[in-house]
Amino acid sequence: MTYYALVTVDLDNGVSRAARDKFNDELAKKHFSKHKLTTVWTATYKLGTTKAVAISYARNCIDEAAAKAGITTYEALVTISEEKPTEWTKGVNSLLAQALRR
Repeated sequence: MTYYALVTVDLDNGVSRAARDKFNDELAKKHFSKHKLTTVWTATYKLGTTKAVAISYARNCIDEAAAKAGITTYEALVTISEEKPTEWTKGVNSLLAQALRR
């Protein structure tokens, strides 16, 4: 069974742009995908991965990315599911994009 992780991380307001960029780069190296939502990443785990291992991996990746970026204060949440997260956008640009895809 394939599992999907949805991760959200709120970095302290005092975190610099450079530290945020480094944090994002480090998670990308661990195959987390950054979404347009400012604090959301997702990851997909291979068949055979347990939920406990998926959670542990996500936590370790977040902690490691924060450490490499010099970030010491943050709040994080991870949820593991068999369902891929659903994402959508609403607004003028998204309506135009939908129309162009038709």
